[in-house]
This record gives sequence, C-alpha cells and structure tokens, in this order.
Amino acid sequence: LIQQELSRVSSCVKIWYYDTNHQSNYALQLREDVIYPDAVVEGTTITAAAPVTKLLDINGKLVCGDAWGAIRIFELSSSQGSSEESNNNNAISRRQCAFLQFGGGSSSIACMEQVVGKHVLLAVSIEPAVERDSNSRMVYPLATSFRVPSPRGVYIVDTMESTVKAVLDNVHNDTVRGMCSLPDGGLLTAGGKMDATVRVWDSFDFDNASPLVKEDLDGATDEMQVVTNSKILDQPGYVFDLKVLPDSNGSGVYAVAAARYNVIKIVI
Repeated sequence: LIQQELSRVSSCVKIWYYDTNHQSNYALQLREDVIYPDAVVEGTTITAAAPVTKLLDINGKLVCGDAWGAIRIFELSSSQGSSEESNNNNAISRRQCAFLQFGGGSSSIACMEQVVGKHVLLAVSIEPAVERDSNSRMVYPLATSFRVPSPRGVYIVDTMESTVKAVLDNVHNDTVRGMCSLPDGGLLTAGGKMDATVRVWDSFDFDNASPLVKEDLDGATDEMQVVTNSKILDQPGYVFDLKVLPDSNGSGVYAVAAARYNVIKIVI
C-alpha cells in the first residue's frame, strides 16, 4: 500500500493559487489544487500514471511531462467576482487542452523549453524510459501519439495544433539536459556529461518546417522533418542550466549565462 501511494503521489502536481491584487503586503492564497493524471487501464489491470519529470509554463498554461513520454497541457482560469467568490473553490478552474505521448511509453521527458517565435512552439528533449520489465511500457490510449525516430532527440511541438513540426536529430552524444530559447527564435541545447557541448540551432530550420503527421493505428510511415544543422559553441562546455541576459539598453545584443559546477560563465 505504501508503494502504491508513493507511485500515485509522484504522478501528481500540486498547485497553489494566489491573488497578487489583494490589498496587503502579501499575496492572498485562494486555495490549493492537485492534478491527478488519469490511470492506464488495460483489461482488468489499472496502473497509476507515470511520475512527473518536468513542469513548464507557456503563456499561463501548465505543461507537465512524465516518465512515459507524455505531455499534458492545462489551461488555468479564474472568474471575476466579489472577495467571497474569490475564496470559493469554483472561482478557479483548469482544463486539459492537450495530451501527447512520444514513443508509445518507451521514452521519458528529459527537458522542455518554450521557443520564442511566430508560433507557440515547445521544444521537448526525450530519453529512453527506464523499463522495469518487458511489459512496463505504458501507452495512454487517449493521447495523441508520435513515433520517435531519434531516441535522444529534441522535438519541436506546435502546442496549438498538437503536431510535431521537426526533430533536431541526435547530434548530441548524450541526452539533452538543458535548453534555452534565444530572442531571435533560435534554441540552445546542452548535452549531458557524456556529450558536454552546447549547440545553437537557427529558428528558420524548424519554424518553417511542415508539421508531421500524427501516428495512426498501424504506426506512422511518413518521413519526419529532420534538422541536423547546428553549431557547437566553443564555450561553455558541460553546463547545468542556460539563461539569456538581454541588454538593459534594448540594443538587441544579449549574452548567455551558463551554470557550470560552482561558477557561472557568461558567453557574449
């Protein structure tokens, strides 16, 4: 029972709602909420959803990635009303607006990043899922399924259309653990320890790509739009995280801060 409870809790996301317009020195906490993903039902067997591995905010939408390669996107909204209504549980609602899965349960979500551009794009890094046994791959029947030609690739997803526009092919020698969107629409990807490189991708290569067809019941056979053009930066090498530092004078020039062990490197 304890193991089942731990499995259930690890697949949940807890949310705290706050009212920043409240007239006090502190934001007013409205309520708490817990998202319980749907379990997988196979015949008479019910399996809890996979553990959540990554969270991301995209324009006010909550994006949740899990260990079976699934991505759920939730819209959060609040109703306007009196203070009494604001404290009511019904004043805030959420709706699942997208449900995707990569690799039919054979992949896990390693990293996610919003891509700046003319479309709402999501960069998703995946890695092979940890299999407990030969029957441990779990497929979500209600999810839009995408095949995975590159087991450690980065997939550019159009969240509005629930389509994959392109895959940044596995030029890294390890799973991409960090990503950073650039002001010009490009993307930085940072490989793990076995790769120790940071690559830069031009937005033109994937922002104008044709969407990929969703996987059908027999498995998709369409050729994917694969992008391999990237440049390895001389610095900073292996990093834990990347962030853009824009010019405070608004010149359009920016630098990239990279967390590397006990130092932060600035690349201009």
